[in-house]
Amino acid sequence: MSVTIRQIHIENFRSIQRLTIPADKLSVLVGKNDSGKSNILRALNLFFNEVTNAGKSFDFEDDYNLFVPERAKTAKEVVVRLELNIPSSYYSTNGEIIVWEKRWRSGGLHVNHYWGYRLSTNRRGREVRTQVDIPERSNAHGLLRQIEFEYVPAIKDSGYFDDLRGRIYSIIAEVAARTFRTSSTAFEDSIGEHLADLTTGIGHSLGIETRLALPRDLSHIFQRLDFLSGAKGISLDHRGDGIKTRHIPLILKFMAEKKRSLQVRGAAPYSYIWAYEEPENNLEFSSAVELAVQLADFASRGVAQILLTTHSPVFYDLGDTCPEGVACAHVYRDTDDEGTSVSESGCAVDEKMGTMALLAPRVKQLVLNVREQVEARHSAEVLARQNRPKIFVEGESDKIVLGRCATVFHAARAGFVDIETKREGAGHSYVIDMLNGWRCQHKHHQDGPRAAGILDVDAIKTKNEWNAGVGNTASAKCFCYPKPDHAIAALRAGFRLPVTLEVLYSLDVWQWAEARGMLEDRLLADTYPAVMVEEILKGGAGNVEVDEAYRMYVTRRFRAGTKVDVANHVARLAEARVRAEFDRLGALLGEVFDYLGVAEP
Repeated sequence: MSVTIRQIHIENFRSIQRLTIPADKLSVLVGKNDSGKSNILRALNLFFNEVTNAGKSFDFEDDYNLFVPERAKTAKEVVVRLELNIPSSYYSTNGEIIVWEKRWRSGGLHVNHYWGYRLSTNRRGREVRTQVDIPERSNAHGLLRQIEFEYVPAIKDSGYFDDLRGRIYSIIAEVAARTFRTSSTAFEDSIGEHLADLTTGIGHSLGIETRLALPRDLSHIFQRLDFLSGAKGISLDHRGDGIKTRHIPLILKFMAEKKRSLQVRGAAPYSYIWAYEEPENNLEFSSAVELAVQLADFASRGVAQILLTTHSPVFYDLGDTCPEGVACAHVYRDTDDEGTSVSESGCAVDEKMGTMALLAPRVKQLVLNVREQVEARHSAEVLARQNRPKIFVEGESDKIVLGRCATVFHAARAGFVDIETKREGAGHSYVIDMLNGWRCQHKHHQDGPRAAGILDVDAIKTKNEWNAGVGNTASAKCFCYPKPDHAIAALRAGFRLPVTLEVLYSLDVWQWAEARGMLEDRLLADTYPAVMVEEILKGGAGNVEVDEAYRMYVTRRFRAGTKVDVANHVARLAEARVRAEFDRLGALLGEVFDYLGVAEP
């Protein structure tokens, strides 16, 4: 575990008179232009790096809030105070949290002090703090020195990238000092051979032995380190701003992980905090969603604590889609006299952002759709590395039943294929998203295994559209469940019966579920033919006849939360019964295995 900020308190800095805001693994600050969002991040930059904007030192006259009332016998001060979460191994000496405060006056840094608190709860359930003075020999001092604060500005110009690439050298030099020094010596010797006449001439003329050597600090050379991509080796400098922006978190993650690898056993861990200004800049919608998913993933895995400012619902909606470890706050400034304020509730952000309220519902759905596609592509990439054929299905119950049928009907082939799904919220969109992700991977690894998707029959249009896509079935193909006889009869009679996995179950399975209270009535208006509905409305219910072969299927359905239990019951059926009742599923799986190239041994 690393150090993370749990609360930020700022006084008298730029637009901020007094502000306290909680923080989490990922903290999203949303607000209009000139509300003071960036000043929160710049105050943190001052705290950790002694600069405000990139490359700009603290200037008390410029950075002190102009609207703070003057008080007699009270010195003007800028204050930044942080509450920090620390690893549990530090609790016994230092308390559960550390409070670190810095104060600046006109002469510069005036106070730099930290102390601990032990936390307990009183009878009313309220938090009680007991202050702890941190001993001089405490390991907390080293822990705080190991905090690395990275400020990513809103305008990510060439100077920022040059500095970032130069710092890669510093990490490489630390991690692989011996190997790199050997390589650089060979490079020096090679150039020295070409300049031998010059160095020999200098030696003869001046009586001084001369040799060529690289400078000890190569960071200025490595600022020109380049990333070449594509078959033509196109320089990152020639790529668009959006592509450059997408490199930033990956480079920061690389540097963090490499530096952590240097730590010796028992040493204070490195802690990384990234302050990210307007990450959506220069990114189109889908790329912004991809970046949001990536940053949320990095924060959840402890790569770094991330605090970011944004105007985009792509980022401030992370509080809804990833509520665990995400804090969203609205930053606003009504008047200069009052200064920057913050509301911890992100629920009314759309309204406070003005016209965004009109677009919010549609944007939320777009973000959700794209985010699901991004997550599916990432999942497909991870699964593709396993180098095994996959079958993607709509839910856990599908996985259970198809897995059982695979071992019964295709025992020799079943072990070579994995059936994949999401525990919750899969559906046909998940299957298609995973097939899309698989196809993207297959473009770059054409010798890799294929994938298949199996959908309910009500998604047959989706299946056909996918399979008709140019080049799609070269790497991934979509299939639908077969229609059992009772479903065919119901559909011919005009009933609108959705042919899901459960409709493939025998009547015995449905009666077993009915006896255990797992079924409920369907909405007849959604299932019955319009003529029958009209007859029922006219009071002629007694004249409406439904064939017993499919009566239960069109009148009843499984209650929410029962499908997995029923699937497990089906999976426990004797092999002979599975063969008798699910022969169509066995045939479907045979087609799928043939497409995947999994032959009978």
